[in-house]
Amino acid sequence: MKKSILLLSILFLLSCGDNNKKTSVETSEKPTTSKIQKIDAKKEDRNDGTFNQMILFSVDSTATIGELKRFCSENKSEYSTGYFEILVFFTDKSSAKFPENPVTGGFMEDSDLKKIKAIYTINNTNGYSKLDFYEKNAFESRPNSIDID
Repeated sequence: MKKSILLLSILFLLSCGDNNKKTSVETSEKPTTSKIQKIDAKKEDRNDGTFNQMILFSVDSTATIGELKRFCSENKSEYSTGYFEILVFFTDKSSAKFPENPVTGGFMEDSDLKKIKAIYTINNTNGYSKLDFYEKNAFESRPNSIDID
């Protein structure tokens, strides 16, 4: 009897230990405010009475595609008033800048593309919502595209 109680106690403790490990792994995947920081936003009025907006962020080099996807999903509702909402994630704060052409034209210069880690585009009129994540940067890597619900 004592052996079976001891065995059950050990099994219980081992199963609790596994649950704690899973929780800490899940917690480490959540982006912290230090990993993704908003820098600036720019609105451009459209002829139809709406606007297009680009929002610049800096993202820590350790941020994963999962963290960026979660960030975009959790914050999508904050960017629901413009026609196009474009969130651009730069590899460092000092290199973040708006493109020379209209915000919907995006970035054209190699030097800018080399500093971009991800671009999240929302078209609030037709429901298009896609995150393009780059392993290295937007100049050297093909995008890994993920639909955001």
